[in-house]
Amino acid sequence: MMAQEGHLVGVSFLTGFYLFNRTTFDRPGTFYSSFFEFSTGFERLMKIIVILDHKTKNDLRSPTDKQLRSLGHSIIECYNACRTIADARGLAVPEEWFSEGSLEHSVLLFFSEFAQGSRYYNLDQLVKGRTTNDPLIRWYKVQMAVVERYLPLHKREAIMQLARDHCERYRLYGWERGPRGEFELTIDVTYQLEVFRKTRGHCVWTILKILRPFYDLLDRLCDEVHEIEMSKGIETPTVPYMKEFVPFFLCDRQSAIRRKDWLSLGFGI
Repeated sequence: MMAQEGHLVGVSFLTGFYLFNRTTFDRPGTFYSSFFEFSTGFERLMKIIVILDHKTKNDLRSPTDKQLRSLGHSIIECYNACRTIADARGLAVPEEWFSEGSLEHSVLLFFSEFAQGSRYYNLDQLVKGRTTNDPLIRWYKVQMAVVERYLPLHKREAIMQLARDHCERYRLYGWERGPRGEFELTIDVTYQLEVFRKTRGHCVWTILKILRPFYDLLDRLCDEVHEIEMSKGIETPTVPYMKEFVPFFLCDRQSAIRRKDWLSLGFGI
């Protein structure tokens, strides 16, 4: 069963990266598809960590359904729990685990909100259900922060000039609804769509930065479980080497930014 969860986590993130590199606000569904994959991947990965940690402390017993469900769908809660688990093993390097106020933490917060309710935003609006934040507007703010961090000012200015030239050439002087959900000048919307296209790979890299420390944490926890199994004379491991399902967590920055076909990294998944 743990191997199946490992497969699911690997596929979720690889599919999420693949889909995200094809996102466009002209087709909002492209964002939803990647958001579903990422939120699933984050939640399942972190709950694997919680299960493995519980096994190391409770004679290989897994937590009960009630214990695991107590974390709910809050990715932030799960992340904090995993950070505590890493810290207990000296693996919570501050530069790799992110706190409130950082860009990476805002990404985690977004997916936590999405997993807990925003994923139903469209249905909620159709049936006048509960009030939740529009995930596309929320993501606009997150990705604009990515733009400001990774796209130098001179490149942003060059893109704005291209947007001006485009609108001048085709006489696009009107207004339209942009990614923020507000009516804005067409030139501003054109600029926003282009800087978002240019930073899709940087968003992938931001997510991989969050995932990187989980590779070593998975490795350590599996080693601890295997040591307990050997001490009990259990010859066939009950837990596979979970890091083998997610080797792409160690992807370097340039590869993360440039790669488009993530599904080719399936590693037999």
